[in-house]
Amino acid sequence: MNTPIDDLIRSTLTDLAEEAVPMNLADSAIARARRRRTLTVSVGVAGVVAALMVGTPLALAAVNRDAPPPSAPADRPPVDPSPVPISPLPSPPVDRSPVPISPVPSPPLDPKGPGTGS
Repeated sequence: MNTPIDDLIRSTLTDLAEEAVPMNLADSAIARARRRRTLTVSVGVAGVVAALMVGTPLALAAVNRDAPPPSAPADRPPVDPSPVPISPLPSPPVDRSPVPISPVPSPPLDPKGPGTGS
């Protein structure tokens, strides 16, 4: 059973369907996908470049901190950075023996032992 309102709605929807122009949306969808892919790649490249710009100086600073100081060239003798003043009088020789040498000879030991007297 159809009421007059159902017939009116059906005829109105049929008229609207006949007026609609069919469109091909594939071309616009493909163009949007290409733009999105281009944008994603561009942002990724910019991120990598930014990371390299920040990371390279930090990495070089960390590498140079652990490196030993540069050595003197082999063809020249090393240069002493603190000059030693030269005195006009020669200094006496320094004895570097492990046993200290006293300037005064010690008295001979008593063979009987200490505290026995003579």
